Amino acid sequence: MGHASPQLNFNYPEPTSLGYQAQRPFPHVVLKDAWRPDVLRQCKQAVESFADWDGGADTAVSRRKQTCGNIEAIPVVVKSVIDEASSPRFLRWLAALTGEPALLPDPYLEGGGVHRIFSGGFLKVHADFNWNRRIQVYRRLNLLLYLNPDWDEAWGGGLELWTQDLRTCEKVVFPHTNTMVIFTTDDNSYHGHPHQLQCPTEQRRDSIALYYYSPVKPKANFEGERTGTNWRPVGDDTFFDAHATMAQRAKRKFKSLFGT
Repeated sequence: MGHASPQLNFNYPEPTSLGYQAQRPFPHVVLKDAWRPDVLRQCKQAVESFADWDGGADTAVSRRKQTCGNIEAIPVVVKSVIDEASSPRFLRWLAALTGEPALLPDPYLEGGGVHRIFSGGFLKVHADFNWNRRIQVYRRLNLLLYLNPDWDEAWGGGLELWTQDLRTCEKVVFPHTNTMVIFTTDDNSYHGHPHQLQCPTEQRRDSIALYYYSPVKPKANFEGERTGTNWRPVGDDTFFDAHATMAQRAKRKFKSLFGT
């Protein structure tokens, strides 16, 4: 007797129809309503009452953020989504979508898992680490799945995708429930939600964050193995930027002091 197939949480849209490589400012796709809505409602409910956070940040570049990357602590319904997004079928779909070879999920959820931002929080613009020291592979893709019903865009919280020169935000994706963003992560894929959330204090910006890797060394936008985040100031940001020239730093300091 054959075994019944498990019910799928994801609807697997035709990957070649989504124009992934042609998107600006770097390859990406934004999918809406691709996951079972009842499953994501359960995920949101589980995260609302979740207490086993194992990480967080409250710094100049990441404020009022909590994370959990411990798969053993993550709620069962959230784990069901992560399991499907780590399955061979999903990996084949990702490869067809993005053209990335030999994709692997991260069983340790390094930097990933469940993310929460509270009112007043933000995540400054950055390019992510490109080398996972623990499993010795190159980071190639980010997947962000949002869990926020009735999100008011006036609250902010949109994921911003920035050009390589950091002069233009080309796209903003608001964190409405069942919105999923997948994008190529490399040295030039600058993204973040750099403005303070203006949501009511009882609201949270919740998401599932998953990263995918390959043993194949990147051929483009790769200066070398980097295990840290490359934070970059945009607009009126004044935090330290190791990549800025002395003239750029002086100009930003002058602007912060005199507002011109």
